[in-house]
Amino acid sequence: MQETFFGSEKEENQKLTPMMRQYKEIKDKYSDSILLFRMGDFYEVFFDDAKVVSDILGLTLTKRANVPMAGVPYHAIDNYLSRLVKSGMKIAICDQMEDPKLAKGIVKREVTQVITPGTISENKYLESKSNNYLASVIVSKSEKNAALSICDISTGELYATEINSNLENQNEAVKEIINELTEEIIRFSPKEIMTIESVSESVIIKEIQNKFNNIFYSTTPNYTAEYSYAYKTLTNHFKTVSLKSFGIEEKPLLISLLGSTIFYIQELSKTSLEHISNIKLYNRRDSMTLDYATIASLEILETIRNDNNKMTLFDTIDRTKTSMGARYLKRIIVEPLLNIEEINKRLNNVEFFYKNQKFMYKIRDLLQDIGDIERLASKLALGRINPKELVSLKRFLVGSLEVVTELAMNNFEDVNFEEVNDIKIITDLIERAILEDPKVVINEGDIIKDDYDETLKKYNEARREGRSWIAELEYNYKQDTGINNLKIRYNNVIGYYVEVTKSNVSSVPSDFIKRQTLIGSERYTTSKLMEYETIINEANEKSYALEYNIFIEVRNKTNEYLNSILKMARVISIIDVYSSLACLAKEDNYIKPIITDDGIIDIKDGRHPVVEVNLKTESFIPNDTYLDNKNEHMLIITGPNMSGKSTYLRQTALIVLLAQIGSFVPASSAKISIVDRIFTRVGASDNIARGESTFLVEMNETAYILNHCTDKSLVIMDEIGRGTSTYDGLSIAWAIVEYLVHEENKKAKTLFATHYHELTMLEDLQGVKNYKVLVEEYKDEIIFMKKVTEGAAKSSYGIYAAKIAGAPNKVIKRATEILKRLEADASVQVENIELNNQKSKDILPLYEEPKIIEKESEIEKEIKDLNINMITPLDAMNLINKWKNMI
Repeated sequence: MQETFFGSEKEENQKLTPMMRQYKEIKDKYSDSILLFRMGDFYEVFFDDAKVVSDILGLTLTKRANVPMAGVPYHAIDNYLSRLVKSGMKIAICDQMEDPKLAKGIVKREVTQVITPGTISENKYLESKSNNYLASVIVSKSEKNAALSICDISTGELYATEINSNLENQNEAVKEIINELTEEIIRFSPKEIMTIESVSESVIIKEIQNKFNNIFYSTTPNYTAEYSYAYKTLTNHFKTVSLKSFGIEEKPLLISLLGSTIFYIQELSKTSLEHISNIKLYNRRDSMTLDYATIASLEILETIRNDNNKMTLFDTIDRTKTSMGARYLKRIIVEPLLNIEEINKRLNNVEFFYKNQKFMYKIRDLLQDIGDIERLASKLALGRINPKELVSLKRFLVGSLEVVTELAMNNFEDVNFEEVNDIKIITDLIERAILEDPKVVINEGDIIKDDYDETLKKYNEARREGRSWIAELEYNYKQDTGINNLKIRYNNVIGYYVEVTKSNVSSVPSDFIKRQTLIGSERYTTSKLMEYETIINEANEKSYALEYNIFIEVRNKTNEYLNSILKMARVISIIDVYSSLACLAKEDNYIKPIITDDGIIDIKDGRHPVVEVNLKTESFIPNDTYLDNKNEHMLIITGPNMSGKSTYLRQTALIVLLAQIGSFVPASSAKISIVDRIFTRVGASDNIARGESTFLVEMNETAYILNHCTDKSLVIMDEIGRGTSTYDGLSIAWAIVEYLVHEENKKAKTLFATHYHELTMLEDLQGVKNYKVLVEEYKDEIIFMKKVTEGAAKSSYGIYAAKIAGAPNKVIKRATEILKRLEADASVQVENIELNNQKSKDILPLYEEPKIIEKESEIEKEIKDLNINMITPLDAMNLINKWKNMI
């Protein structure tokens, strides 16, 4: 039946046509989504949706009956969907549920899928080396408890954890929950955050939205998180009678969260989620937490400039051969382990490959041909895998069996895969049933092998005979009519037809029935041709229908072994990472670190893993690092800018991080005592665009470190105090060093790079040691040796740094004159230095004495009343700044 969308423009009030009413009814149910409405060969969008979509996709916006509209071809929908989702849109796809030719009245249509940034399952829309996580958050009424789940619908992973605060003060408890949620969201980098409607207005969720305003947010109805409803959702999904096996039976907040999460994903995907077959509860304390500043400043996943130049730690160490392996590596690189036994287990497995290099390279060759089993398995579970993808899955599983066989033959015992027979059943089934190069669509035939089904074989023989009949009929008509260019052709509109050029129309027999007139030819049919067409069409329709049913049967049978497929995917990803890290160690000369808990970090000839491989004209200069809990846990490092201080600081942190993910490290030897956190303050995350000054960001991050570090932490601080005046900066830096040296449970192993040479006087404190970056002076040139050694630097060589940075010679000359004057006599004041050949009496002296307070002042009173045991370092800094402004 021919459908029309709009009534006549002349009709008053432009009354809705039946199809317009259908559209409106569906749109009302999905009012928060862009509705892509299938009409024949196009997906159409209307009204405000059309305006939004045309802007994003650059489509021409048209109007019919005064209604804005735009459309995209259905066969090209994937390209457009990808762009819409990346723009943060929620998309509802409304498909035709019946053949329009057979429809009685309006074609039946339904929304078959809703896509949001966090619920994408199609590989073509996703980054192969990154997970596509949906984070779900729920908060208790007291706001002292929260639960977080992380789900990747494209891989079937589902993680969950609880976050609780025992603080009595409500505000402090809320802050603690926010901080811990923030750290987890940073760790997983979700594309979407979902919560229930009532919780979306909580202080915690509002703050999370403020912190991560670039992430798509969504809600699900409150009833989905009600305990009994959520419990039933989960037991129905996992096909269990209780939740004891998942460890959440006695955790009502987690049950509410996970139940609402599964409901939300099911509602959008419109299908079962069999590949989400387990809940992986995790304890945040089982792995090292890396905050945003640390991940950013160490450039673990992205460069500071986010310029995609492949100079991140991940890009440098990633030698994986599969996208599954790359995703696993990306996950563990931000989850360094804290358990020595687990770290050593990984290190030993890497070492197994490292010591058996022939075996390692053979495994890597096999891995090279294995695609993304994980995401294909998810498409299988969702019922969206096509015939070509099913053949690819078979091929990848066959390759995986070769890997497993090689592991067994070489006595690699850590991976135990017992489901070999399951995988063989799957691969044999697909091999017997599906053509090697089948069509992508599942209702147009050419999918199933003839020999798989006798009935199908008969239909296909009829189809082949039909083509022979047509060829023979064309030959006979040419002979009978003498028209040598006569052709029998086929199209979807009129079916089979005889085509004759205009010049030969007079030779056409009288029993030919005219079908179509074109400019240069006429088209006919005949009774014989119609007879053959009926037989061929019947064979086609029956064979297409049978092939469709067989494909669904094969797909469903394969899906019965889904858990075995997913287990194989996990085995391959883990083996890929082990062999990748072994290859890295071999190619870049890394060594196996010794992991201890004795409090000592002792690195010999350490190298920065990223800088080293990106040096093009010189060799990297290695350096030693020694830190312990008693005599050297605070290293004050001085030296000129551009001399390599920052590189040295970062390389130490990266070597420790690599060791704790179970990787070999760039050094000649390394003894690493477990650290619970790595903190960095190196200026990488200043964000003035958010309205925060450089100094405020610096102090916020510094306060966070001081409040959260322990004596088992590694702290990296570079040029603290640079964002304020000299005396303020020096005072703050000095106080921080003393705090980290003296404060109980805060004596973190610290690398403290500074341009305040006065801080080197603190070496007399227990645990403080001075180090410097060597510099050689030759005539008027400075040579940066980039070697760190004991002692304090004599100069910062700032003028030389300005010179090689390209400052004008006049500036360099004048700066040198002033420096010499100041160095010659420390009592010289700025007011005595000529400025542009003039004397200025109004300029404050360089070392002005503070004003003397004649009597007990408000400041003195506040100091006397201050309880120093009840304030944080940041509060102390703020008080000092307040008093300074009062003087």
